[in-house]
Amino acid sequence: MAPIAYSTVGKSFNYLIFHKVKMDRQRIILIYPEQGFSGNYVRHMPLSLLYAAAEVVKAGFDVQILDTRVVQDWAIRLARLLREQPTLCVGISVMSGRPIANAIAIGRKVKALAPNVPVVWGGPHATFYPASILEEPSCDYVVSGYASSSFHKLAQALNGHLPVDLVPGLSWRQDGEVRQTQAEDKKFESIPWQDVPYHLIEDYSVYGQVDQDRRIFSMYSALGCPYKCSFCSSPAQYAPIEGKKWVPLDAKDVVDHIQFVVERYQANYIYFIDDDSFPKLDHVRLVIEEIRRRELPVRLGFRGARINEIKRMSDDFLTMLAEAGTDILHIGAESGSDRILKLIRKDCTAEDIVEINQKLARHPEITAAYNFLMGVPTETLDELKLTRDLMLQLVRDHPNCIIFPPNKFRPLPGTELYDVAAREWGYRMPESLAEWANIEVEAKANSNWYPPGMERFFNLMLISSYFIDNKVMKVSRGKTAFFKFARILNFLYRPIALFRLRYGITFALVEYTGYRLLTRLLSRSGSGG
Repeated sequence: MAPIAYSTVGKSFNYLIFHKVKMDRQRIILIYPEQGFSGNYVRHMPLSLLYAAAEVVKAGFDVQILDTRVVQDWAIRLARLLREQPTLCVGISVMSGRPIANAIAIGRKVKALAPNVPVVWGGPHATFYPASILEEPSCDYVVSGYASSSFHKLAQALNGHLPVDLVPGLSWRQDGEVRQTQAEDKKFESIPWQDVPYHLIEDYSVYGQVDQDRRIFSMYSALGCPYKCSFCSSPAQYAPIEGKKWVPLDAKDVVDHIQFVVERYQANYIYFIDDDSFPKLDHVRLVIEEIRRRELPVRLGFRGARINEIKRMSDDFLTMLAEAGTDILHIGAESGSDRILKLIRKDCTAEDIVEINQKLARHPEITAAYNFLMGVPTETLDELKLTRDLMLQLVRDHPNCIIFPPNKFRPLPGTELYDVAAREWGYRMPESLAEWANIEVEAKANSNWYPPGMERFFNLMLISSYFIDNKVMKVSRGKTAFFKFARILNFLYRPIALFRLRYGITFALVEYTGYRLLTRLLSRSGSGG
């Protein structure tokens, strides 16, 4: 290969040109990093990498996917991939939290093995906080926003066919400064299912929920979200989108997609990762009716449903969901305080949450899985206890419901509550990637807007949430060593968790310390490197 030279074009960009013989480096390695504690029991396929690869695969690049969650000794596999043939770049899809630490390790390993191979970060953290990533020397480029088209353009730039300044949504270092181009996300990225390069994943049997015999395929049935929750990043993410903020996909096309993965990859469970599937109930009805008509042997799960939407669901509609194999609905309850629910724009009351839970209890085949928030700005300890009371009532009224570990509130840029936290409490985002890597459910929450006593109650609610609903008995069969241990622990500790939470006993909560140690050990034990 001829030596690579750098040539300044225009005022602000450099791009690669080849002398004598042009020989494009065709290999691209895409890597999915390790996750946090939840990665020990839920491991869905790396759909973000498949979407990012769609255009470069069509352009003829040799794309190799390396998922560190399922590959033992990922560093050895990475070294072999880099050694086999010249590599154009290594891309990493990164969420905030623990994946950052692994992404840093991956990038540094790439530079140790092949110093001239560019490292590119994409994914949710890259979309919202690109400048923070470029503090890491091993990262060369950050792709923000929808990645399929822009990543293809970056590949063209790295091969010398396009100035880097023409790659939308790109951040990079130049002359000691961070340079950025504007993203072009004025419409939703809608990749035809026929273009999703499913063949890049060799073995789908390793994905799903640990301890369950499911071959789960994630996909979209709708794009966007029409709501304006004040704590959520979606309104900020979709603000540049022109026109409607929620667009359902054609039902027959969705079911064509389902039929393809059933027949080609033996999928038996479809998990719709829509921001929201239910703004229009007829959309879901049409999808289910088409699945029925084709007699496809799949069950369904939905990422999200709002309280106001479930209020509109009739018992007949819920029966239809259950008969279609829908065994779980993820529901944003968030708080037991009507004032907080109004503040975060959930369009419901605590009484509404109780009402829909009682309705769902009439359909026990569908697990109602509730999300909660703790520590919203201005929230008081008494309001937090209302959330505690609501969690306990939901479990009493609906024995088959699940309470997910409540999330400690983190202000996200572009949201209403971020502006409140920054203006009234002087909140500032983490200042380093190391701090970003600690953004986990179990990490210490920011205490600018509530007294220290609330942090202790957060910890009580978090540790208790794993036991009060008997969830480990509902989601596992106890086949693996991890879940056998979890079942024993659940049997022994559940009565204590219920007693502590019911009476708000935060004194000597040694269980939380043990939990922190256990989650760290389990996260490390899941390492492939």
